Order: sequence, then structure tokens, then C-alpha cells
Amino acid sequence: MFDTLYYPEDTQELLRSVKSMGLNPVGLINTHWHWDHTAGNQIFYETKRLISHSLSPGLMRSLLTWDDFNKNLKEGEKVKTVYPNETIEDKSVLRLGTLEVEFLHTPGHTPDSIVGNLKDERIVVAGDTVMELPYIWFGDSRTLKDSLERLKPIVSGMKIIQGHGGICGSEKLDLDIAYVESARRLAADCIKAGKTLKETSSEVSLDKCLPNHRIAQMPKAYTDIHLDNLSRLYKEMAPEAG
Repeated sequence: MFDTLYYPEDTQELLRSVKSMGLNPVGLINTHWHWDHTAGNQIFYETKRLISHSLSPGLMRSLLTWDDFNKNLKEGEKVKTVYPNETIEDKSVLRLGTLEVEFLHTPGHTPDSIVGNLKDERIVVAGDTVMELPYIWFGDSRTLKDSLERLKPIVSGMKIIQGHGGICGSEKLDLDIAYVESARRLAADCIKAGKTLKETSSEVSLDKCLPNHRIAQMPKAYTDIHLDNLSRLYKEMAPEAG
């Protein structure tokens, strides 16, 4: 299985659903270190196979903390940190019977982000490298753009399972790349004009970076993600502008 859910109880329910289909998970793949993809790792400990990119365990150790998360949960529901015990690099291959998954390192959302390419099934499990709106708060905009451009020819004609959002096709990557490019260009213009982060965030609205039909399809929460992205871009580019 790829990734867990935000609360262990939700991951337990997911696992029950999978087992009700006659399937028995033999391992878990964390596409990156974020809590909403790793909070249920403890539930898969018995598989003895928790897989991630080699950067993930270190990022989890230095950045994950469950104190605030756990304080409102009952004792049996609290999250315990369980780190991956098997790591992969770019183009590592996992074989399970006749199933083959090629892992691609796609940093940008986070430094350790990976996607799983199931070539024979024409499916890519993208983690948060592909989601409703690119999110760079924990990563880097140029790196994410490079990762998306690398993915484009690989995933052509395939189904992409986004980390947040529905199934999409490779054409979604064009919109994501265009969004990152537009946000970078507009933020850079503001920075060069000496505008503050607040002024930049006000001026570079989401509708200047994405077509209206895409914005209409998104939950309103993604407006906040756009503001986070601008904050990150400002941090990336302000030293260059100065």
C-alpha cells in the first residue's frame, strides 16, 4: 500500500476495507515524510516492510512531532512514530509477484518525495508531487517544476493517482508547471519592485496563476495553499532580488 491517512483510526478503517476485498497488505510505502502520509505507519509494523526514499527517515526524525497531535486523542488512538526500515533511491524497482513498481525521486513538494510507476498497469501513484494545487511550503519551486517536467513524458497516457484530489491524466502536469512558472514570475516582479510579502500576496492572486475553470474545481482551502506558496517563493527569491 501507498501512504496512510491522517488519523490511525482512519488507516485502520482503510485496512479493514482492503482486507474485505480479500487482499492482505505485505508492506507500506511512504511517498514522503509528511504526517498525513505517515501517521498510520504503526499499523503496518507487523508487515516488517516500511519503504521510503533514503532521505525520509532523517526528515521524520528531525521534523515530525506528535505532541500537539496526540494531546486530544485517547491513549489507544495516539500516534507512535514508526520509521521506514527499507529505503530506495531513484529508479529503484520493487517486485511483488508479477507486479513491478519503479520508484522515481521527484523532490519539490518535499526533498524526499517519490512516485510509484506501475508501468504494466499504466498507473502512477504520485503522492503529493501531484495534487490539486502544487504545494512547495516544505520544498522548492524550481525543484518541483523540474520533477514535473521529468514526469511528463514518463506518465503520458497513464492514470495519475494524486496525493490530494482525484485521478487525473498527464495533461494535469502542464497546468501544474504553468502554475509554478506563473507564480514564480509574478512573485519575482513584485520582489524586484520592492514590494513586501503582504503586498506580493495581495497582488499575485490565484486567478493570475491558474485558469478560472481549474480554480472553480478546487476546494476553497487551496487558496490558503497558494498563499503558503507565495510565502515560500518570497523566501526563495528575495535574496536573489536583493
